[in-house]
Amino acid sequence: MRKSYVKAILFWFVLLIIALINATIRELTYKPLLEPYIGIWAHQISSITAIIFFFIAIFFFIRNSKENFSKKQLITMSSIWILLTILFETLMNFFWRKISLIQTLQTYYFWNGEAWIFVLISLVVSPLIVRRILKKK
Repeated sequence: MRKSYVKAILFWFVLLIIALINATIRELTYKPLLEPYIGIWAHQISSITAIIFFFIAIFFFIRNSKENFSKKQLITMSSIWILLTILFETLMNFFWRKISLIQTLQTYYFWNGEAWIFVLISLVVSPLIVRRILKKK
């Protein structure tokens, strides 16, 4: 396995820590305030903040890397991040939260107001945007 993919896998743990901090902030601060009034908006807001925090982390990861990543490498790395994220989410939902696979799949239903799928999409789009930004400099 190429060294850059090992770095990408290790970087996923940074994304995981960001996600856990983001979720903790949501659960302890604005979710209790918002949920009685506007339903799942706390999760939608949390998805937006996750996308922003992930983008910032990905920006610094790519910028500080000594490697000039191709589009193909970035897509491969982001695919690894998505697979690890889906695996983690599914296992966490099943074993820790005791949520069925059907209920887990429902978190991807954007037509029901869920925003989780957009977080996963951002993991593919963000590295490509960062690459474009850094190439202009």
